Amino acid sequence: MNKSIPVRPERVLLGSKAQSKRALLTEMAGMLSSMDPDLVLEVIMAREKLGSTGMGHGVAIPHGRMRGLIEPVIVVAIHEAGVDFDAIDDALVHIVVMLLVPDDNNKVHLELLATLARLLQQTDIRKALRDAPDAETVASLFAA
Repeated sequence: MNKSIPVRPERVLLGSKAQSKRALLTEMAGMLSSMDPDLVLEVIMAREKLGSTGMGHGVAIPHGRMRGLIEPVIVVAIHEAGVDFDAIDDALVHIVVMLLVPDDNNKVHLELLATLARLLQQTDIRKALRDAPDAETVASLFAA
């Protein structure tokens, strides 16, 4: 039972040249035009200080809770060269899924994190994401 994950093509970042975790997260936060990118970065970096969200196999799922959100917000970045994310396996991260959830919905937060983690543990999904030619293809891989 794989739940669909709400990724919109306009929230997919391809071709980033960011040289650091913070630079990439800043670039991703800047894609959320209806939100304060500084606040988004502050929430995400506060969580990163507790421990890296780099889960291994070139994947990171930085996440946090934000006031005022009505529904979860997801931004996906595919970074060809990879970024040092202090991942548990010390490997560079190529797939970053930023997850922001309403601060009063712990259940949705944990369910989405678990669903993302299960999906991104699949070698074929990671390969398809890294090989995706466009944002629409990336978004469709989360909708399955």
